[in-house]
Amino acid sequence: MNNWLKILKFTLKQNLRSKKFLGSTVLVGIVILVGTLITNMLISGAFSKDTQVNNLKAVYLVNETDLDLDTDSFKTKNQKDYPELFISELTGMTAEKAASDSSILGEKEAYSIVLEITESEEGCVLTAFIPGNSTISGNESYKFARRFSEAIKNAKIKSTGVSEDNLKMAISDINITEIKAEESDEVEDDSLLTGFAPLIIMMFLYFMLIFYGQSIGSIISSEKTSKLMEYMLTLSGPTGIIFGKVTAVFCEALFQIIIWIACGFCGLRLSNVFITELTGGTGKDIIALFAELLPEGGLSNNFTILFILSVIALLVAFLFYSFVSALFASFAATAEELTQTNAMSLMTMMAGFIASLYIPLFTDNSPIGLLIVKVIPFTAAFALPGDVLCGRLSVIEFILYTGLLLIFTVLLAVLTGRVYKNRLFKRGTKGIFDEILFAITGKVSSKAKNNNEEEIKTSDNVPDMNSYENHDSAKKTYTIVGFGLLALILGANAIGGGLISGVVASFMAARSHVSLTEVYSDVNFLATANIISMYLLACPACALVMQLANDSKVKIKGHISMNQYIRSIFMMFPIAFGLNYLSTLLASALSGGEAENSIGQLLGGDNIAAMIMVAVLAPIFEELVFRKLIIDRTIRYGELMSIVFSSLAFGLFHCNLYQVFYAFVLGLILGYVYVRTGNIILTIIMHMCVNASSSVLAPLAPQVYEYFFYAMIGLGIVSILYTLIKRDVKIEKVNHELPSKELSGIAFANVGTILFTAVCILMMIYGLFVSTLT
Repeated sequence: MNNWLKILKFTLKQNLRSKKFLGSTVLVGIVILVGTLITNMLISGAFSKDTQVNNLKAVYLVNETDLDLDTDSFKTKNQKDYPELFISELTGMTAEKAASDSSILGEKEAYSIVLEITESEEGCVLTAFIPGNSTISGNESYKFARRFSEAIKNAKIKSTGVSEDNLKMAISDINITEIKAEESDEVEDDSLLTGFAPLIIMMFLYFMLIFYGQSIGSIISSEKTSKLMEYMLTLSGPTGIIFGKVTAVFCEALFQIIIWIACGFCGLRLSNVFITELTGGTGKDIIALFAELLPEGGLSNNFTILFILSVIALLVAFLFYSFVSALFASFAATAEELTQTNAMSLMTMMAGFIASLYIPLFTDNSPIGLLIVKVIPFTAAFALPGDVLCGRLSVIEFILYTGLLLIFTVLLAVLTGRVYKNRLFKRGTKGIFDEILFAITGKVSSKAKNNNEEEIKTSDNVPDMNSYENHDSAKKTYTIVGFGLLALILGANAIGGGLISGVVASFMAARSHVSLTEVYSDVNFLATANIISMYLLACPACALVMQLANDSKVKIKGHISMNQYIRSIFMMFPIAFGLNYLSTLLASALSGGEAENSIGQLLGGDNIAAMIMVAVLAPIFEELVFRKLIIDRTIRYGELMSIVFSSLAFGLFHCNLYQVFYAFVLGLILGYVYVRTGNIILTIIMHMCVNASSSVLAPLAPQVYEYFFYAMIGLGIVSILYTLIKRDVKIEKVNHELPSKELSGIAFANVGTILFTAVCILMMIYGLFVSTLT
């Protein structure tokens, strides 16, 4: 362990000077800044007409009645919506004359209106006059007049001789409070915070580990072949090397996170400037809303201390799993071996993440279940930071559990050093857990001995690897792709669409004082939540997982005639319309006519965010995932299976019966075009044509869409018949292609693909029958 600080400094300098560090820091920082700015403004309601600051600054009254108007009380009550309001009564002139005379209105003419109050047989009449040079719209003046009518009603009540106390009671607002029976105030107060804060911290830690785990693996494994290895071993020893390098990555991550937090803070401050400008200081930012959600008492008073302690627990947890990544990476000496060990590390993290979520649920939050989660280091790393933030742990418990996790981290560092020393001059990942056991106990298992004897006996007679090398490589690739798709579907629906959307919806409901049901029915919210969960969380997580199969990546080159390309676009429309119609009939038959097409909620209106998501973002990201990422990594084992696999995954990914069949067939066409050309831009354009027709053209120009619909049906049918007659669709054989029967078993019978398929089918069934259960 001597001189490990020198290794830390050397590694940290190398990492901080790398282009990867600079690029990721700047890119993620910009995303966080822009994302925080937009999210804060959306939550604050800066874009909502109800919260935007009103331009009206001056109101001139011409009161031709005997009513005594209390304008001071009116200004006080409406200070929030009209912060600069000036009200003045005019005498000796008509309202029409006042509105047309600039000398009377003065400097405030551009932001003013004139109200005239007269009497008629039916009662008081309130008329609004807008000066010629005023920027106030008719709608703004009408809204103010409706609000000012309340002051007139109060004046009428006061004119009847009602006492001041009775008048205040008559005009005061009614406050409604809901109290649920047998529910304590404490549970009601902190349910939102304690429900979502731990989940957000868990997700943050999980994505940190995915992001930095691969860097740790790369650094640890690459040093085995480094010319500096002998010098570093002499300088510090294996444990010192591991500790120095892992701590260097930890410091690098800490440095980046500080920069990203600063970017987020800048985004908040910058957005607050716009919020103040748009709402006049009436909008509430994320921090203000979060402060409102804090329960009164100890937690809110000590929140700063709890936040600091939570950060400390988060850093210890990150350090622990950093050494887990280093432990598995100690077995890798080549890129292929590193891919396998990174996958093992990822599965370990995923197991800890899932266990920390579900053990408390399965044990009904019993003391034993919660204790197990906090004692086992793999689950404690995910559970402790959130529990600390929510005030579930006392100071003594925090010191005890965090100290225990830190002890496990130190022991893991020593264990990793021993394993690293034993694996310096070995290759292969076989017998990983036997060697970990040997590093702990010093004993070699009988199985490991037999494996070593077999390696010695066969070392001089190595069989030809070409016969089964492709099989193992294909199995590894399709498994990683399956897990990448699993990360995509869980990130989009469980983590992004479920947890993060729930937090945002709760904030919006608290700000607008509406129910969660109303928030979830808002198309603007649904589109925004989908954009954040799918394109900012799920797709990057999927790409990170699929990077583990980069050694199977192939650059596709080819050509397709313009005739074939145009036909491919036309063919997609009758297929989509026809199979969508059959899917609707099938869904109706299965659910007894109760099923509802939820996607229609996004496509049925003229919401701009929904249009951008469906017509622009979905084609770009879906083509990058289902054509670029998947086919590039699987085509080397067979063109046909690569197209079919990506198409089936594309269909299942939509998770609803209305889209699964036509999405699968459209995926076949898109996959074929990509395989023949290798140009992802062409398939994105095709995808945009189909999506834009239903999401943009149909709601904005329904009559034009009707003509377009029939034209595309006709051209598409002709294109299908022409293609069947010409038979110019060709699937080519690739070098060392695996037999189709063998490859189909590899592609669809691996753990990753099975889990992805199961999750999609369960969500499809839930979506089909949920309407019949409510």
